[in-house]
Amino acid sequence: MNGSAKFQVRPLYLQVRDAVLDRIRSGKLGSGGLLPSEADLHREFGVSLGTLRKALGVLQAEQFIVREPGRGTFARSYQTNRPQERFNPIRSNEGAPLRRLIKIGKAKLGTPKAAERTGLTLRAGDRVVRFARLRSLEGRGFAYEFVCLPERRFPDLMSWSQIPHDLEELAKISGVLLARAEGKVRALAVPSEVATALSVAERTVVLCLERVVFDTQDTPIEMMTAYYDLKDEYCSLLMR
Repeated sequence: MNGSAKFQVRPLYLQVRDAVLDRIRSGKLGSGGLLPSEADLHREFGVSLGTLRKALGVLQAEQFIVREPGRGTFARSYQTNRPQERFNPIRSNEGAPLRRLIKIGKAKLGTPKAAERTGLTLRAGDRVVRFARLRSLEGRGFAYEFVCLPERRFPDLMSWSQIPHDLEELAKISGVLLARAEGKVRALAVPSEVATALSVAERTVVLCLERVVFDTQDTPIEMMTAYYDLKDEYCSLLMR
């Protein structure tokens, strides 16, 4: 079956979903990331309102858009006043994302290790940017995160005086649309650097998350290994 035939059998609502996502990627949106109204999209694509609403429902489930009654539908990546929590898995006992005090170490540019080259599907000659991030709550460090990013996707990062605290903010500045993440969670003994940062004894067993985040082209754009010393907090995992 050729590529054209494959496209023809793709459900119509998914073709509409792809077309709307292409518009979000291109930045051809109204003020604040406002999408055209349902009536305008219905006329533009020539599909039924039911098909259009199903496509928008998929984009909303994928968290690419935010639908606000009385205001319209917005690209989520433009919502600067919305909490950045999709890729922050740690929650308080009440369920709110824990942001609190965040300290980011100096970013370093380097040659990728074998696991980074594979995990980020890097090209020959690509370099990576690495930094560590400490999250604290009431004077207690509860998360220490090692972050690795492909320099090619974040070309100006090394020149920034301050790295954004959250991946969503960093991606927005760099024109990257985030789609999903995959990760492994297990109990591990902390290495010495992490033990010092979290003020725990060496070899203390804590929760470890190894995560890869992908963009809308399903290309990996971040690798992170995080160690969490949790008390009343918990790690929230969305499975779908």
